[in-house]
Amino acid sequence: MSRSTSAPTSSTPRSRVRAIARTRVSAERLASALVAALLLLAFAATTLVGQETQALSLAEAIETAKRNNPTYQIAANDQAAADWSVREAYGSLLPRVTASGSATYTEAGVQRFGIVDLGVQTTDWGSSGYSLSFNWNLSGNSLFGVKSARAAQESTAAGIHAAEFTLENQVTLQYMAALRARDAVSVARDQFDRAQQNLDIVQLRVSAEDVAATEGRQAEVDLGRAEVALLQAERLYRAEKLRLMEQMGSVVDGELKLVSEFEIFEPQWELDALLADALAAHPSLRAARAQEGSSRAQLRQARSAYFPNLNINSSVGGFTQQALNEDFVIQSAQDRARGNQMGCERNNALANAIGGLPGWNVQDCGALAYTDAQGAAALASNNVFPFDFTKIPVSLSVSLSLPIFQGFTRQRQVEQAEAGAADAQYLLRQEELRLRTAVTQSLDNLTAAYRLVEIETRNQELATQRLEEARQRYEVGNTSVLELMDAQTSLTTAQRDYLVAVYDFHQSLVGLEAATGRSLRTAADGA
Repeated sequence: MSRSTSAPTSSTPRSRVRAIARTRVSAERLASALVAALLLLAFAATTLVGQETQALSLAEAIETAKRNNPTYQIAANDQAAADWSVREAYGSLLPRVTASGSATYTEAGVQRFGIVDLGVQTTDWGSSGYSLSFNWNLSGNSLFGVKSARAAQESTAAGIHAAEFTLENQVTLQYMAALRARDAVSVARDQFDRAQQNLDIVQLRVSAEDVAATEGRQAEVDLGRAEVALLQAERLYRAEKLRLMEQMGSVVDGELKLVSEFEIFEPQWELDALLADALAAHPSLRAARAQEGSSRAQLRQARSAYFPNLNINSSVGGFTQQALNEDFVIQSAQDRARGNQMGCERNNALANAIGGLPGWNVQDCGALAYTDAQGAAALASNNVFPFDFTKIPVSLSVSLSLPIFQGFTRQRQVEQAEAGAADAQYLLRQEELRLRTAVTQSLDNLTAAYRLVEIETRNQELATQRLEEARQRYEVGNTSVLELMDAQTSLTTAQRDYLVAVYDFHQSLVGLEAATGRSLRTAADGA
C-alpha cells in the first residue's frame, strides 16, 4: 500500500516539470521561428530586389544553347565555307575573263634607259589602252573537284548535325545535374528540419530531466551537421546552374528556376530495334560515313593529276597615243610635207637627167607643199587620247599538255589520299563498334537503374517508418538518443540513395538516347 500511495505524490511534480518544459520549449521555438522569418524576409528584400525569377525548361535550354553555345557555333560556321567551296568548284569549270585598262603620261625631256641616252623627247605624250582576255583551263583536277567539294559539303553538314546532337545531350545531362542538385537541397533541408525536430524532442526530455544533458549536445551536433550539409547542397546547386548557363552560352539575370520534370517508367525497348536505329541514322555515324565519302572523292581528285590539261587563250585590245604639244604635231606635219616635196623634186630631176622614163610624167611637186588643211588634219588625227582606240587584232591559242614527271609530287599526293580514305573507313568501322557497345551497355544500365529506383523507394518508406517509431519510443523513454540519431541518419541516407537512383535512371536514359541517336522520351516529358 505504501508503494501505491507514494507513486502519485512523486509523479505529480514530474508532470508539472514536463509541462513547464514543454511550454518553455514551445515559446523558444516560436521565438526562433519569428526571428528566422524576419531574417528571411530581410534577406529576400536585399537580394531579390530588381531580380526576376526566370523559368527555364529543358527545351528552352537546348534552343538557347543552339543559338549561343560557342563550341557549337564554331562548328556551324564551317557550313558557309563548305557551300562556297562547291560554288568555287563549279566556277573552275567556267572560263576566266579579265578586262584591264591603262593610261600613261610621259613628260618631254631626255629619255634614258639605264645608262643609255635615248635622245631628247620634244613633246609630252599621253597614251591609253585596254585589253580583254579569255582563258579556259580544263583538267582532271577541276573535273573531279566538283564531286570532291560536294562530298566535303555533305561531310561538313553531317558533322554540324552531329555537333548539334552532342550539344543537346550535353545540355540535357547538365540540366539533369542541376535538377539533381536542386532535389539534393530539398533532401538536405528535410534533414535539417528533422534534426531540428529531434533537437526539440531531446531538449524537452533534458528539461524534464529524463535524460542526461549530453544527449542534448549530441542532438545539437547532429543539427550542425545537417546545416553544413544544407549549405554544401545549396552551393552545389548554384554551381550546377552556372555550368548549365555555360553550356547554354548565355548568362541569365536573376534567379533561374528549372521547371522541367521527368517521369520514371519501365524500359520496354528491344535491343535489336535500338541497334538498328543507331546503325541506320545515328548523327555521328552519318558524319563518319560522309567523311569516308569525302575521302574517296579526294582520292579520285588526286589521281586525276595524271590527266592531260586543255588550255584555251584569246585576247582583244586597243591603244591610243597622243602628242600633247600641238606645235610638235604641226611641225611634224610640215616636216612630212617638206620631205614628200623634196622627194618628188629628186625624182623629177632624176627622170630629166636620164631623158625620161617610159610612162613617167613629171609631177607637180608644189601640190605636195604643206597647207593649213594638212595641219588641221594632223591635229584631228592626233586627238585620240584617251578613248579613241586603235584596235589590236584578236589572238587565239589552244594548247594541250600532258604532265609526265613532276618529282613524285603526284604519287605522294595519291598515296596520302589513299591513306586518308583507308583511315576514314577504319574510323567508320570503329564508330559502328562503339555504337553497338554503347547501345547494349546503356540499355542494360537503364534497366538496372529502374530496378534500383524500385528498391530505393521501398528503402525510403521503411526508413521513414523506422524514424517515426524511434521518435515515439524516445518520447516515452523506451530507446536512447543514439537510436533516434541512427534512424535519422538512415532516412537521410535512404533519401540520398533514392535521389541518386532516380537521376541515375534519367542520366542512363540520356546515355541511351546518345547511343541510339534519337530522343526516347514522350513529347510532354521534360517540356
